[in-house]
Parts: sequence; C-alpha cells; structure tokens
Amino acid sequence: MSKTQYSQGKEIKIMKNFKQNIINDILKENNLDAILLYSSENRFWFSNFASSEGYLLITKTKSFLFVDGRYISAALKNAQNISEIIRFGDVFKLINQKIKDLNINNLGFESEFIVYRQFLWFKQNLTTNLKAIDLSKIKTIKTQAEIEIMKKGCEITAKSFNDLLSLIKVGMSEKEVDWLIYKTLLKNGANSYSFFPVVVSGIRGALPHGDSSEKLIAENDFLTIDFGCTYKGYCTDMTRSIAFNNPDPKLIEIYEIVKQAQLKGIQAIKPGVTTKQIDSICRKYIEQKGYGKYFIHSTGHGLGIQIHEFPRLSQYCDVKLQENMIVTVEPGIYIPNLGGIRIEDDILVTKTGYQILTNATRDLIIIK
Repeated sequence: MSKTQYSQGKEIKIMKNFKQNIINDILKENNLDAILLYSSENRFWFSNFASSEGYLLITKTKSFLFVDGRYISAALKNAQNISEIIRFGDVFKLINQKIKDLNINNLGFESEFIVYRQFLWFKQNLTTNLKAIDLSKIKTIKTQAEIEIMKKGCEITAKSFNDLLSLIKVGMSEKEVDWLIYKTLLKNGANSYSFFPVVVSGIRGALPHGDSSEKLIAENDFLTIDFGCTYKGYCTDMTRSIAFNNPDPKLIEIYEIVKQAQLKGIQAIKPGVTTKQIDSICRKYIEQKGYGKYFIHSTGHGLGIQIHEFPRLSQYCDVKLQENMIVTVEPGIYIPNLGGIRIEDDILVTKTGYQILTNATRDLIIIK
C-alpha cells in the first residue's frame, strides 16, 4: 500500500476558472463542503485527465486527484486544475484523511453514475455525511478549448464521410462498411469511434439503431450510416443516408422531407429557444407531410465527453438553449418493410444563432 502524496513541484493554487465556478455553485446550492467525482467522464471533464479508475475530491478552493500506480506518471504530466495528485493503495483511507483535514461534513456524489452497490461501498467506507447530487448538467456549456476540440473532431468526421463515398460499393456487407468507417476515421486523425456505428441498408433502414449485419448492400438500396469519432476525449455524431443507382421514389420523397425538417430545426437554433421548440419544429413539419407516426425518436441531444449529454431535444425536455451548448439535430422517418432516412449534424449554439460543425453535404447522394 502506498501513502505517497505527489504534487507538481509544489501545491498548485486552483484558479477560479469556469469549471471550478460550476462546482462552487453546486456546493453552495446543496450545502456541501465537497464533491467526490468517481465517474471517468466527470473526472476527465474537470481535470482533462483520463483514467479508467480514480477519485477526484473537490472543495471550494482545492482539488485532489487520487490515482493508482498505473496512472501516476501520466497524471503528474497531464492533469489540469488539480491542487494535489495522490497515489493510492487504500484509497478510502487517504480520502478520509482529507475529509478530516479539511473538516468535510457533507460530501456530494454523482447520482447519475453511482449504482447502489457503489453507494453502499461509499457509505461503509467514507467518514462523512453523503448526499446524492445530479451532476448531469455540469458538462452542458462548453469552454472555448472544448469547442475547438469538438470542431476538429467534427472536421475529421465530415472528411471521413466524404472519403467513404468513394469506398462504399454495392455488394459490400454492412459490417464491411462498419470496418471502413473505423479505418477512415483513424486515418483522418480520430482516436477511435465515439460509438459503434449504425450501418443499415434496404428495409433494415427502418431500424434507427440497428446493428450492422452481414446483409449485402443491394442495387437501388438506401444506406444509412450513423457514426462519429472521439478526438482528445470528445465525441462527434453524424448521420447520412445515401442511395445507390435507382432508389425507390418514395424514399427519395422522404429524404427531402427529412432534409427540410432538419433545416427548419437548425435554422431556429439560438439562445433562448427551447429544446422542445426545436423538436416541435422538426416534428410538425414531418407530421404535415403525413409521416408523423414514423418519426419515432427525439430530435436530438447534447454532445461532448459523452455521446448523449444533457439536454435532449425532445417533446419531454423543455430547456432553453444557451450560448456554447453543442447539440445534435437528427429527425428521421422509418417505415417498416420499406426503409428509413435520417440526417444528423452537430450544432454549436452561438451568441446570436448557430454554427453547423459537421459540414458534409445534406443533399441526396446517389452512387451509380
């Protein structure tokens, strides 16, 4: 067991930055002395350091990152906004020492990530009062640094789509297309997938989140690919439906409806407009065209470190958009035994409107 504590030369005073201020507001609102972050997502959000395991204890003025021997060297080099980096063996003993030293009487933890078994573990081992706190909204507003990373990830995604157009052929299986997506993303600078792609063709296009299969792309099929990459810890998410040779005229009609619905939704984005309003704009247009019952999911979602973040662009989520949110807009129509169409882009909410980050054409592409 190691009790060794590390710092970068000397204890670094935390600057009152954007993310620290978010935590401080939560501490004040919930009468907490500190928050303990266990999830890899939230630890990365605050410290810009990724590890599969670790704990991050944050007070109003200091933060303590606990990692094991696998990560200590990398943490010392790369972790940001951290007062002290502590290598652990018996991690709860070390956290409890900080609880005692800092007089932490009320400690918050992430209700959206901690399962009941983990809560019991905390309750058994931590010597303070515990309170579950919903931290799902802390990642909603992006910093300029985060925005620049996501812009680059979206550039990689859009370029990869354009490259794929010359590679995808009739006769390929959906799984072969899946593999091409992965290779192309990596070639263009991505770190990995942001999720396993949806690759569905023909009548399988009616499956919004269908897994890629051994089905071969046939003459005249539509093919929907929903994919994205991770770049420096942040996710992208883009969907395009393309066609081959002489596709069904009904699906061409549906494509144009989805395209116009998405455009109307995107053009309405600006601070103060609600997520429910964006969903309603897309949904009502599709309903007016007679396909309302075939639009079977929400219009979009927040995007960042996680592929799905707060808020949802949904009938059931009425949240005002704010500058520097990044959301997806992805209406779709899915008709059993015919196929489906979805078009999705990543959108930055700007001071006066929006910026489309995934700049690949939304016009119908037919590969001959």
